Amino acid sequence: MRADFSLDYDVLTMEQPQKLYLMARFAAKAETVERVRRPLNISLVMDRSGSMAGAKIDYTRQAAQFLVQHLGPKDIFSIVLYNDKVETLFGPDVIRQKDEVTHLIENIRVHGTTNLSGGWLDGCRHVVTHLNREAMNRVILMSDGLANRGVTDTQQLILLAQQKHQEGVTTTTMGLGEDFNEDLMMAMAQAGGGAYYFIESPEMTPAIFREELTGLLNVVGQNLSIMVDPTSYVTMVKQMNAYPVALNGRTLTYSMGDIFTDEVKGLVLELSVPALVQVGECKIATLRFEYDDVGEARSVHQVSQMDVIVNVRARALPPPPPNPDVEKSVLLLQAAAARQEAVKAADHGDYMGASQHLRTIADSISNAHVKHDQLDEERRSLLAQAEKMEQGTHAYDDYSRKTMSTQAYYTMTSRHDDTIMLRFREIQRKLGEKGGEGVPSAVSNEDVAKQPGIPPTYFIWNQITYPIKGDLMRFGRASHNEVVVTQKGVSRFHCQIRREGDKLVLEDLGSTNGTMVEGKRLVSPHVLSVGDVVYLCDEKFVFDRRD
Repeated sequence: MRADFSLDYDVLTMEQPQKLYLMARFAAKAETVERVRRPLNISLVMDRSGSMAGAKIDYTRQAAQFLVQHLGPKDIFSIVLYNDKVETLFGPDVIRQKDEVTHLIENIRVHGTTNLSGGWLDGCRHVVTHLNREAMNRVILMSDGLANRGVTDTQQLILLAQQKHQEGVTTTTMGLGEDFNEDLMMAMAQAGGGAYYFIESPEMTPAIFREELTGLLNVVGQNLSIMVDPTSYVTMVKQMNAYPVALNGRTLTYSMGDIFTDEVKGLVLELSVPALVQVGECKIATLRFEYDDVGEARSVHQVSQMDVIVNVRARALPPPPPNPDVEKSVLLLQAAAARQEAVKAADHGDYMGASQHLRTIADSISNAHVKHDQLDEERRSLLAQAEKMEQGTHAYDDYSRKTMSTQAYYTMTSRHDDTIMLRFREIQRKLGEKGGEGVPSAVSNEDVAKQPGIPPTYFIWNQITYPIKGDLMRFGRASHNEVVVTQKGVSRFHCQIRREGDKLVLEDLGSTNGTMVEGKRLVSPHVLSVGDVVYLCDEKFVFDRRD
C-alpha cells in the first residue's frame, strides 16, 4: 500500500491569496503471491416484480447462478426475492449443493409490485445473523423499478443504509434498465459504503455481477479514510469527489470504503489560502490515512500521516505550469460536476443552461496546460452530450439522465475507468442498432479455415464479433483496455494487437499466465492470420476476415 499527495502549485507568492488543489492518493499494489481471501457473507436481494419479465429476469438468473458457482466452502450466502411480498429463497447458509441452488434460481418467476425496502431489510437481517468482522459482510440489492411498497421515502431509506453500514453491513446497489430511481440507488450505495452500478441493458447483468464479485474476492483493505486537518492558513476546504464526509472541529474525515488489488483511490480538495505574509515554508494541513490491512487470519489497522507544506516567495515571478496529474484529475472531476449541474438544469426544463454547463468545462479542457488522450475523450463526450441537451425533451429521456448521472458518480468515486466503459458500451449498442459489428450475433467460437498470411478484420469471443480497429487493441482485466477480460488468471494488461502497415502483430505484455497461440505460449511477436486461435487462460479468441 502507498499513500501520497500532490498540489497543483506548491510555491506561493507572498501577500497574494491563492486557490490550491490538493490530490491525496492511496494505491494498492498488485499481489505478488495469491493470498487466502476473506470469506464472504453475502445476501443477494433480487427484484422479481412484473417489470422484470423477459430478458431482464433471464440475464439476472444467469448472473445469480454465476455468483453461486464462484462461492467457496467458507462463504455464507442467501437469496431474497421481493415484489409486493418478500421471500427468502435460500439461506443464509454455506452452499453445499450448488446444483440445487442453481435449480432454485432457474425457477424464479416474476409478478407484482416493488417492495424494495422489505427485500433489502431482509437481506440485511440475513447478513447480521452471520456477521463476522473478518468476513466481507454485504447486501447486493438489484432493482429495475421504483420503491412503491413498504418504506418509500428516499431520506428514510438513505438513513437506514447509513445505519446498517455503521452496524457492519455494506450495501451495493444495482439499477437495471430505465425505470429505477438512480438518485436513490446512488445515495443508498454511498451511505451504505458499497458500490453503485447502472446496468443499462439486460445482457450486461452477468458482467456487472462478475465485476462486483471480482472486487469482493480481491479486497486487500477495508474502511479506508482520509482525514484532513487544515491549519489556520486555510479558510475553506471543498471536496470535488462524492465521498461521505464527517466534520469534527476543523478535522474533515472522508470515508472511501474497500481497497481492491491494484487499485488507486483519489481524493481531490479545493483549498482557499489567504495572503501569506512570511517567506519560507508554511504548513497548511495534515493528512492522515487510515485503513484495515486485510490479512489471511485477521486485519491490522494501519495509519500513515504527513504534513502538507508550501513554499512562500517574496516576489511575483511567472508561475510554473500546474502539476499535470493534479490538473488532469481536477478537470475530470469538474466535468463530472458539470454533468450533475446539467442534469439539475434539464430536470427543470433549462436545456440550454444544461448545455452551457457542459460546454464551459469542455472549453476549460481545450485551454488547459495538460494534454492527455483521456481528456480529449472527455471533451468529445461533453460536447456530444451538450448537443443532445440542446435537442430538449426529444433527447433528454430516462436513459440519458441515468447515463449522465452515473458517469458523474463513477468519476467522483475513483471509477473513471467505468465511466469510459459505459460510454464505450453505448457506442457499441448504437453500432448494433445500425447493423454494425461488436454486438451479439449468430456466430460461434468454432475454428475457421486457416488462411496463412491473410490478416483478420475481426475476432469472435463468447459468440460476439469484435472488429479490429485502430492501430492498437489491448486485452486484459483493467478497464483501460480496449477489450476487458475479467476472468481470474488474466493479467491487468495481458496482450495487445498492434498494426504494422498491412499486418496485425500480437504481443504478450509480460502476463503472468501467458498468451497461447495454436497451443503454444507466445514468446515473441506473432503476425496474425485468418484462422488463428488465441487463448487467454480459458478465454478463446478466433480470428476471421470479413471484406
